[in-house]
Amino acid sequence: MATTLLEYFNELRAQNQFSWVKDSEVTAVEPGHAEMTLQTNDTEYCNFRGDLHGAVCIGLADSVMGTACFTLGKSVSTIDLNGNYVKSVKGGTVLRGVANVEHNGKTTMVATARIYNELGELVHLARGTFFVLEEKSLPELPWRFIEEDNPDLV
Repeated sequence: MATTLLEYFNELRAQNQFSWVKDSEVTAVEPGHAEMTLQTNDTEYCNFRGDLHGAVCIGLADSVMGTACFTLGKSVSTIDLNGNYVKSVKGGTVLRGVANVEHNGKTTMVATARIYNELGELVHLARGTFFVLEEKSLPELPWRFIEEDNPDLV
């Protein structure tokens, strides 16, 4: 059973049957913000040149933006999704997705995402519009534990 909202979001991901979810993890959440990593490989994620298939970055962006929406207690479905690739990525790379909710409406939400490679270089930019399906109460849990050695980590 989850003891933080970060663990709660990872437990929800574990229930997802989409194959690449097994290689991803939610690493940070706070209201309107989510971060996620994805460990790629050179067989399931790549095209014939060994570069990540285009669907990988946009899929990660969609997932991390949807999670950012859910941090505000709303279950959403993607209406519109677009992305721009800035740099190619080789298989085996760990990607880091960072998303923020830009518009938190009653029926629609807009979020943006940035995907980075292991060197911290921007490789993909995305924006999505999401339809609010329903309000979902989050459990009464802290977002994460404060580390005693570093009280600035909340």
